[in-house]
Amino acid sequence: MWEELEKYRNHFLQYEIQDVMKPSAINCLQNTEWNKYREKRDGCVRIQKKCTEFSKFFEDRAQQAYGWFSLPKLLKEMDSGVNLTHWRAIVSLSEFLMNPQHAQRAILEFDMVRKVKNAFMRMRLKFHATHYQEVETYLKIFNILSRCLHGAFRIASSKCLMVEFYKIIKDKESVNDDVVAEILQNLTGKPKVLGVVLADAENFESVAGIFKQDPCRPVYPPPLWHHLCDMLDVAPERGIELGFFELIHARILKRLPRYWDMTSKAFALLLRCEEGQRRFDNLDGLSMINSVFARSEREKVGNYEYVVLILLNGLHSKRALWRSREFIELPCHLGRRMANESNPRLQLYCLKALRELGVMPCTKRYIIGNWLQEIRELVCLDADVECARDALLDWLRSDIAESS
Repeated sequence: MWEELEKYRNHFLQYEIQDVMKPSAINCLQNTEWNKYREKRDGCVRIQKKCTEFSKFFEDRAQQAYGWFSLPKLLKEMDSGVNLTHWRAIVSLSEFLMNPQHAQRAILEFDMVRKVKNAFMRMRLKFHATHYQEVETYLKIFNILSRCLHGAFRIASSKCLMVEFYKIIKDKESVNDDVVAEILQNLTGKPKVLGVVLADAENFESVAGIFKQDPCRPVYPPPLWHHLCDMLDVAPERGIELGFFELIHARILKRLPRYWDMTSKAFALLLRCEEGQRRFDNLDGLSMINSVFARSEREKVGNYEYVVLILLNGLHSKRALWRSREFIELPCHLGRRMANESNPRLQLYCLKALRELGVMPCTKRYIIGNWLQEIRELVCLDADVECARDALLDWLRSDIAESS
C-alpha cells in the first residue's frame, strides 16, 4: 500500500525508471538532492523583505469614460475649481492626447489650444497658485498638440504663448526649457507654420536674444538649434542682421563643445546669401575650415557633414575659389571623408565640394592625378550619391579626353 502511495509523486521519474528502482527509493533520492540544493540557497545572504509600497499611479489620474465620451468628461473636470480634480484631469488629458486621432479632434472640435493656453497663462502670470506640477503638464500637452499641423498653427498664431516660450528658455528654467525647445522645433519643422513664425519679427529677435545672452555657453538644447536652423534656412539675411554670423563664427573658432554639429550647420546656412558669402571671404573662412580639418587629425570630430557643407556653401564666389588654390590639402581631406560608409549626405557633400574645387584648373589636375581611382571605386550609399559620383567622373574624364 505504501509503495502505491509513493507512485503519486514524481510521475515522470516513476515512469522512466520504474523497472530499476522502487517508488520509495526514487522519492528518497529526490528528497536528498532537493535538501542539498536548498541548504546552498539558505546559506546565501537574504535581502530583507519590505512591504510593497502602495502605488500612487491612480491618485494622479481621473476616471475616464469609454470611447468618445472620455474627452468631454476630462475637459469638464479641467474647468473644476477643485485643485485635485483639475490636476487629475490634465494628467489624464496629457496621456489621452497621445493618440493623434484624439489630439486632432480636441484641436478642431473642442478648441483645445485656447483652453490650455488660458490655464497656462493664468499659472505663469500668478493669477492662480501652483499646487502640483501644472505648468510642466501644460507644456507636455502643448508638445503633443504641436505635432499636429492645426495645433502647431494655432500655437504659433498666439503671440502671448510664443513670448512666454522664449522667456522660459531665456530664463534657463531647467525643468521646462527642453520641452519648450521641442515645441518650437515642432512649429518651425512645418513649412506652413514656419511662415507664421517668421511673419512676427519679434520671434527671430527673441531667438537672437537667447544666443547672445551668453555667447560662450557650451551647450544649448538640440531642439533649439533645429529651431534656429529652420529659420536661417528661409531667412539667412535676417539672421546676419541680428548678429548670428559673428556669434556662430566665434563659437567655431573657440572650438566650443560639438562645434562641428549644429553650430556648423547654422553657419553653413548663413552662407546661402550674398552678404554671408561676402563676410565669409573677408574672414578668410577657407583658412578656418582647413584648420578644422587639420586639427581633427589630432582631436576627434564626431561628424564632418556640416563642416564640409560650410566649405561647399563658401565656394560660390570667385575670391573663395582663387583662395582655395592655396590649400592643396583640401581635396585630400574631402577624399578621406568621402569614403565614409554610414553617412550618405557626407558622401554627397564631399563629391559636390570636389566638383566646386575642380573649377580651378590646377586643383582639377590634382584631383585627376590623385583621387580619380578612389572616386571611381567609391561605394555609394544611395542614388543621389551615385548620380553625383557619375557626374563628377564624366566631368573629370572629359578633361582627360580633351588633353589627350
